[in-house]
Amino acid sequence: MATRKASSAKLTVGEDTITRANPRLRDGVYWLDWSARIAEDRPVVHRRSKGRTQGQARARARATLAALKREDERHRWKPSASMSDYIGQVSRPAIENADLRPSSRSRYLGALQWLADAFKGHTIASATHFRALEDVLKTIATEHSPESAHQARSVLSKYVLSQLIRDEVITASPIRGQQLDLGKSDPVRGGRALSRDQWRAVVNHWLALDPAEGVAPPKRGMYTLADRIAVRRNALDISLLQATTGLRVSEAAGITWLDVSGRGEGRMTVTVTANLSKTHRARTVPVLDERVAERIRAREGDDPTVPVIGSPAKPEKIWEQRQRARAIAELYVQTAEALDIELLVTARSHVWRATLNTIAMNLGVPADVRSASFGHTQDENRQSYTDLTDLTPMTDAMSAALEGTHTGTDAN
Repeated sequence: MATRKASSAKLTVGEDTITRANPRLRDGVYWLDWSARIAEDRPVVHRRSKGRTQGQARARARATLAALKREDERHRWKPSASMSDYIGQVSRPAIENADLRPSSRSRYLGALQWLADAFKGHTIASATHFRALEDVLKTIATEHSPESAHQARSVLSKYVLSQLIRDEVITASPIRGQQLDLGKSDPVRGGRALSRDQWRAVVNHWLALDPAEGVAPPKRGMYTLADRIAVRRNALDISLLQATTGLRVSEAAGITWLDVSGRGEGRMTVTVTANLSKTHRARTVPVLDERVAERIRAREGDDPTVPVIGSPAKPEKIWEQRQRARAIAELYVQTAEALDIELLVTARSHVWRATLNTIAMNLGVPADVRSASFGHTQDENRQSYTDLTDLTPMTDAMSAALEGTHTGTDAN
């Protein structure tokens, strides 16, 4: 049978050659070479389909063409489309599917939400002018911080503007290579330590607090009083965990029950994996207060893969960074007022690694053991894991200091 070649005439938008092209029989299989023009500003697509019969080959070609049209419609964005919609439907999945560490993904998604909120009411066309982008970033700097605005700019460039370029909505980033005055960031927190007495006072204060005390029911909105109490309990538990381990807040929020030893009895330790560690080096740290360990044990459920301190609303999920930071900041401000410790307001959760390291140093704990446990720098953190036997003297000394029974020099 002679094959019939499809017309080579120029295809108009929406036209294809599936019907007029003739399948070729080879080795018992019909092969159909076909073309289609899906959109005016897109090149003609060329595909090959096969089937056991001519009808099956054409049916499969139609199915492929329908899928290509759906894909084109889903990814076709016009300058008149909503910028916030684009961020939600394109930029967010780009971050969620990117090869990122969990802490980075959470941070980027938080910055992306700031952008989505700031772009409300904007079309893609109005949002991608230099002045509009500058105003959005300055708004974030004012409402959050200059550092937050710089982070939002990175996310904007990589996951919003670059995606718009790929989708052929814009041709270049209006802010690439431009200097933006987003203000100066506050000095980096950390480096200052509480005294041993202050450390004990804070831990004891938090352990004594009832998460429900002073929490007012919401006047409106979707959240209940129980939701607010759960947020408060989370803030207390993650802060107690940091204060007795020296974990960074991203580490404390990211550990799962698989990372915790001594869940039933014995000394509780937490392993920070290399993937979660800021320095990309794993380490194991003890929970220095048994009362805190018991409090953490009470949170455990049936699934060991979920976060130890997950989202208040969905415990199986990581606690969202913005909500977490807001809840912790509120707790620290209230604690600073209650105990008259101003450093808690300025240093917040950054204070614990410096505090525990200073107390351990004054108790005579060797520098290599301290650096392996608290992970201060990559140079000090040479070990990929911590020998728990080596940590025993430090844990005993620190636990005694927390109870006020050690006679060593104070931290400050």
